[in-house]
Amino acid sequence: MNLPIELFIMLAAPLLIAAFLLRGDARRFAAFFLLGLGACLFAAYINSFLSLAAGMDIQEATIKLTPIIEEVLKALPVFFYLAVYAPKRGAILAVSVAVGLGFATLENAYYIMNIADQSLLYAVIRGFSAGAIHTVCAAILGYGLTQIYRRQFLTFPISFALLCAASTLHAMYNLFVTSGGVWAATGYLLPIAAAGIMLPFLRRISVDEGLRERETPRID
Repeated sequence: MNLPIELFIMLAAPLLIAAFLLRGDARRFAAFFLLGLGACLFAAYINSFLSLAAGMDIQEATIKLTPIIEEVLKALPVFFYLAVYAPKRGAILAVSVAVGLGFATLENAYYIMNIADQSLLYAVIRGFSAGAIHTVCAAILGYGLTQIYRRQFLTFPISFALLCAASTLHAMYNLFVTSGGVWAATGYLLPIAAAGIMLPFLRRISVDEGLRERETPRID
């Protein structure tokens, strides 16, 4: 995927302005959404370079190479956030999902502009499958980090395991979709099913944060 930097600039410029104008959670979300766009841009060039260097064709690289590179690049802003700040659990999940959304947005914009089949059906399938897989994989990382980020002795091994899980799910999606037929339909439904399974766990984080805030005594 030779992603043009002009497309990145057109999407990133309004978000950069918004990041300066907004405050609090809204600014954080805009900033990490912007970082997700940047991760997608870098991934496009790294994928192209490494697949060419390894002599892989597009299908082989899509299954074996790109899931690992893309999930690692999406994880880097989240790891940086954890290293610099001491965020709440909900904030970790929010920034991780924001990065995934930014990545999916730029990738989908590229494909809808460069694929001959620009029908409404293609846009729906692309949005709810390829777009969702990046967000779901980012949510897997974010949710896992909310469980262990204050246990420093577990941070490295669990982070590695989370990246492996996200990369595996991403690779499964790519494998199914490129196989065609009923396997492609299975691949399109995979991120939606994964999102449905994760939803109760993600909602639990919000509930826990709300309970903690109510339990914390106010000092007037």
